[in-house]
Amino acid sequence: MKRVAIVLEKNLSPGAIGNASAILMGQAALNAPEIYSSQAVLDKDGTRHAGIQYSTIVLKAGAGQLVHLIQQAREQSSAVGCVAFTSIGQGLHNQFEEYKNQLSTKGTADSAPVGVIVYGNEDEVKLLTKKFSLLQ
Repeated sequence: MKRVAIVLEKNLSPGAIGNASAILMGQAALNAPEIYSSQAVLDKDGTRHAGIQYSTIVLKAGAGQLVHLIQQAREQSSAVGCVAFTSIGQGLHNQFEEYKNQLSTKGTADSAPVGVIVYGNEDEVKLLTKKFSLLQ
């Protein structure tokens, strides 16, 4: 594992960008715990700092491009993990069972992804995400 890319729908509001990024990174860290160091990273004052071990980039894409990215990651690369976050998730607050139920009845495109995180082999992640621009 050497690279993490979060790809978000280009029209998200700043709050939705932060929310989707946090949710995607949290799930990726559960799926691939090596993204973060298991050892505490402390400064000389004892303040704990993020122990991210791999380059992380945030990119933007159109809605259709997100669906295509998910399909490519699933079909083309066993060296890359992929997690999606959808408009369904954005709209349901503290309703996890309803979230699971709604997703189970929809295909990827129908679930309206607003963000995708891909992580793993650096070359594979770069290949999958090279067409996207930096989110600014």
